Amino acid sequence: MSKEDWKENSIQNIFTRANLWPWKEGEIVSVLDVACGLSLKSKYIPAQIRVGVDIYDEYFKHIESDVPYVTVKYDVPKLNEIFMPKSFDLVIGCDIIEHLEKDEGFELLRQCEEIARKAVISENPRGHIPQDIDILGYGGDHWQTHRSAWEPEEFEKLGYKVLVRDYTMSNKQRHTTITDIDPHVQMIDAIKFLES
Repeated sequence: MSKEDWKENSIQNIFTRANLWPWKEGEIVSVLDVACGLSLKSKYIPAQIRVGVDIYDEYFKHIESDVPYVTVKYDVPKLNEIFMPKSFDLVIGCDIIEHLEKDEGFELLRQCEEIARKAVISENPRGHIPQDIDILGYGGDHWQTHRSAWEPEEFEKLGYKVLVRDYTMSNKQRHTTITDIDPHVQMIDAIKFLES
């Protein structure tokens, strides 16, 4: 996604427009940004503490952010090995579960729910979008590969509130050698509240 879209359609903006962002300024103190990669989308959430975790540390060298953050190099399917239960107010996983095998994706969501105090947010493409190339040339082709497809109903069965929005991928660069991919896709934004 483009940086313009990250800002306009930030996690907070998406869920605020749908009346699914119940927190006032200052109520989200800490955010764990799972597989933050280059984007660090948690930078658009007003929080005092932002921790980005990713396996590919080359991306950490290229994060653009005007807010404080800390990065941790670790394999995200094993988050519960390094983070305690209920250790972050919000855990977000943007554009990660489609990079995992299906069972690993479900397990990652479960671990995120264990680590979060208030909510877990997932954002990913609907269905299968072929991707296997790191178009920025940082050598992360293996980590960029899409390995699973997801539908809204899968999140709803787990207790998430789900939004589906249209998105147009850039035609200038592709993340795969396949050339006949429709750039008009949909994104799934899902939130699960953990507080009673």
